[in-house]
Amino acid sequence: MTTDSLGIVEARKKLGVLVSRAVHGHRPTRISRSEDERAVLISEEEYEELLRFRREREASQVREAMAAHERGELRMHRYESRDDLHADFGLPAPGDRS
Repeated sequence: MTTDSLGIVEARKKLGVLVSRAVHGHRPTRISRSEDERAVLISEEEYEELLRFRREREASQVREAMAAHERGELRMHRYESRDDLHADFGLPAPGDRS
């Protein structure tokens, strides 16, 4: 599968065509705004498939961690609240916009 790469200005001019290619031709397009800001335009069907694969992988990792814990290979920590969990990882509390 080939992936076209376009700058954001050019992609904006061709957006309808790019969406059709993504949906009907399953051809993704890389879109760059700058060196650090890049995205890929894909069909919703392909996006949903990627999400499904991600969920399956994460579920597999959780199952493996639980099995490792049961075998005594992994120590798990229990948090009393979501705020404690977020604080431990240095994340803002749920609902905070910080």
